[in-house]
Amino acid sequence: MRSKGGAKGRAPKKTGEPKPRQPRQKAPQGKDMLFILDIGTRSVIGVAGRLRDEMLEVLCVESAEHSQRAVVDGQIEDIEQTARIAGLVKDRMEQKLNVAFQEVHVAAAGRVLKTGRVCCEMELDDQKAIGTKELAALESTGVQRAYQELLGSLAEGDPTDFCSVGHTIVGYQLDGYSFSTLTGHRGKLAGIDLIATFLPSEVVESLYTTMSMLGLSIASMTLEPIAAMNAVVPRELRLLNIALVDVGAGTSDIAVADKGSVCGYTMATVAGDEVTERLMQEYLIDFETAEQMKFSVSAGEDSFQYADVLGFPYTVSREDILERIRPTVNGLAEKIAQGILSINEVPPKAVFMVGGGSRTPELCQRVAEALGIEENKVAIGGNNYMKRQITADTRYLSAEYATPIGIAVTAMTLGGGENFAVTLNGSRLQLLGKAMTVMEALRRGGFQYGQIMGRSGKNVVLEYNGARRIVRGGLPSLAEIRVNGELAGLSTLLQAGDQIAFLPAADGEDAAPTIQSLAEDWAPFQVELFGQPADAGTRAWLNGIPADGDQPVVQGDQVQVKQVDTLGELLRSMGFSGWEEGLTINGSLAIGPDQRLSPGDVIGLGLDTPAPAPEVPPPPRPAAAAPAPGSVPERPALRVVLNGRERSLPPKEDGSWYQLFDLLNFVDIDPNDPQGEIVVTRNGAPASYLEPLQNGDQVEIHWAEER
Repeated sequence: MRSKGGAKGRAPKKTGEPKPRQPRQKAPQGKDMLFILDIGTRSVIGVAGRLRDEMLEVLCVESAEHSQRAVVDGQIEDIEQTARIAGLVKDRMEQKLNVAFQEVHVAAAGRVLKTGRVCCEMELDDQKAIGTKELAALESTGVQRAYQELLGSLAEGDPTDFCSVGHTIVGYQLDGYSFSTLTGHRGKLAGIDLIATFLPSEVVESLYTTMSMLGLSIASMTLEPIAAMNAVVPRELRLLNIALVDVGAGTSDIAVADKGSVCGYTMATVAGDEVTERLMQEYLIDFETAEQMKFSVSAGEDSFQYADVLGFPYTVSREDILERIRPTVNGLAEKIAQGILSINEVPPKAVFMVGGGSRTPELCQRVAEALGIEENKVAIGGNNYMKRQITADTRYLSAEYATPIGIAVTAMTLGGGENFAVTLNGSRLQLLGKAMTVMEALRRGGFQYGQIMGRSGKNVVLEYNGARRIVRGGLPSLAEIRVNGELAGLSTLLQAGDQIAFLPAADGEDAAPTIQSLAEDWAPFQVELFGQPADAGTRAWLNGIPADGDQPVVQGDQVQVKQVDTLGELLRSMGFSGWEEGLTINGSLAIGPDQRLSPGDVIGLGLDTPAPAPEVPPPPRPAAAAPAPGSVPERPALRVVLNGRERSLPPKEDGSWYQLFDLLNFVDIDPNDPQGEIVVTRNGAPASYLEPLQNGDQVEIHWAEER
């Protein structure tokens, strides 16, 4: 009999919640796919493309704006914030393409760009054709010379550490003749003319650190004006003297081409934000509203409606906006023109303007005026030449995307050369480009400059006995580099299949001085002075407070160390005004203030020494009769006034007289913590500690600075 649930032997369908869909496994990036991130002052733009028949097919473009000012003038300042925004762009693109990116191509920029042009030569074996290895060695020599010249131009003591971020070949020479390439030629003497670009290592470090936080390794790095030039100005146009200006939000990057190659780079720390900020000031509006106002004028709209920060609505005409921003646009154009002339000396034949800020109203006309060339010789760089190398939606073949698309074109050009891999500490590392040094391989393998070069430990700057002293940190231990088992250097050129073994450098230890380590001799000891322990020998004060030898010393501390080896030095160090007759050491009368002390010495007052007559103002008080030897007379309590307070001193058990020194037990004076000089007066006149006290005496004992 067949059940109602369905065919015989078939389980009935279950109802309820559907099973959750498992996420698709993302495919690896693959060698033919390029992933580009353009880290800008305002936003991060990502481009993904695939190489097809020597063209770049753009598959995906994403962008996200910084919520805070994480990038200033093209330089990453807030690494975490930049990584967060770049991570959003990366995640969106990975979801769209179902690809997991491992490598990224980037471009560097910054407000401290340095360039150097050099020419150098290298001898060749004229029986052997010039190949990749020889050209790489020639380029490396040129970059190294440019770096040395840069170091020589820095001010003495300048701590800035620069690193190379790219170079372009102006031309080659072979045995005195000019060539566009030397590959396959034979000769005796090869020369190269190149322009090398450098940025502070902190700028490059921040870029590598940001990418590392995203789990990405940098496959190639170029310079932003190089990238934009590769996108907008093809090689055949570089025979003409053409300038390219990439006007971003924070910087305007400039490149100039002439006679077939790029002949100079520079940048100006002014760009589109200057105009936006002017609008904010003129119309009392926020940054976002000012940006919208600027774009509306660029789009040719006749008027713009807005509300100021107080909430009042307004409508402003295009002519009014242009009038308000014209001084700022003129200033921006002047700075751009000055940058072009600084590397080209004469006005170029034409200027291409790219980047989001290139559409600033009237900017092209003002640049032409500043250069003294016709207005139609300065124009927005469009898709005329970009589409020869790229297949993409037309909206991406525009001036706004020149830099990210240019990074892709530059990476594609590198990829068209020899792709090779090396092994770094057992891990395979794919390197793009015709030549690679150990330094570049280590950087692309994720090692930081600190691991490669090592850093000395931090110094401690202090004041020692009134003089400035620097305690140096420890030196780093050098990194060990081996290529194929042989010791190698950072500039060693690599070949496909090379095996690199790298042991990172260890940073030097930070300086951690103690007071004892600063002193030439450290020999403290203790004596007994007037019944109390006192420090002698080597004595130290840290920031004015007595200190032990093992006390650590930190930045800015003031250390004072002195030797207290004689009786006079001990008395002076404890604030006593001078030498007192009748002092004893270990029961014997002290010779004088120069008598040397030894550990454990007992210093006291000689009771058998007759006390000098007290010097008191008239009328003099009658001196009390001294007791007969061996007798202990009965005396009433002695009443004195000490520092303004009356004190009653009971008779001593041995019947001896009270002396001024006995009153030290009743005042707040620590002889091991001197506060200057001790003032001692009796009845208004300076007194000796050995003077006997009499009933009714007025005594003052205090540090000199307390009154």
